[in-house]
Amino acid sequence: MNARIANLRRLREDQNGLGIVEIMITLVILAIVLTLITGMFMSTSRVVATGTSINTSTKAASLGLNELSKALRFAASNPVSGQAVDDPAFVTAKSNLLTVISYIDVNPASPKPTKLAFTIDGQGRLIEVRYNSYAVSSGFWAFQSTAASTRILTGALVPPTGSEPPLFTYLDSNNAPLTMPGTGLTAAQLPTVAAVQVYFKLKSDDASSGNPVAFQSVIGLPNLGINRTGQ
Repeated sequence: MNARIANLRRLREDQNGLGIVEIMITLVILAIVLTLITGMFMSTSRVVATGTSINTSTKAASLGLNELSKALRFAASNPVSGQAVDDPAFVTAKSNLLTVISYIDVNPASPKPTKLAFTIDGQGRLIEVRYNSYAVSSGFWAFQSTAASTRILTGALVPPTGSEPPLFTYLDSNNAPLTMPGTGLTAAQLPTVAAVQVYFKLKSDDASSGNPVAFQSVIGLPNLGINRTGQ
């Protein structure tokens, strides 16, 4: 009888709590589970961050391209008093600098042109610089030499590499690229520009970890009266 009671007491003691082996196994399993959960969380965070960065890049590129497109679609030549032929709409046409005369954001009651320059600033961003016009006589306009405003249109652009086109490519009426001299299109070439191809890549912010997004668009110039083939 005493032996049976002793055996029951030992059995009860053996069942109290967890042994060291059981605790170690539990900790190992818990560590594995936590590692898996952490890995899943980090992967999900990277996917979300990538998607957000791409979305931000797309919005930034769209806004910049939309402003440039508006200016070009309302581009117009500029009549000069005593001159039989108007000055061309394009004042300067280079691979990374475009200056154009445009009737953008005009007052319908008193429309007047604006000179706009699109270029890349020292931080690699696409910017718009506006120059107001003033009347020199009835129906004839000149432009201030001092900028009225400067706007940042995009974040830092990624410089083109390899066979990628430059920021601006100027097309003739056959949609063929005009040969670009080192100093930009010549005075004879400027009136022949029928469209502008715009290409750029940018990051969502200026951080090197951003996800580049490429944008390419051909913008027509309907006010210039140049018929384009193969549109």
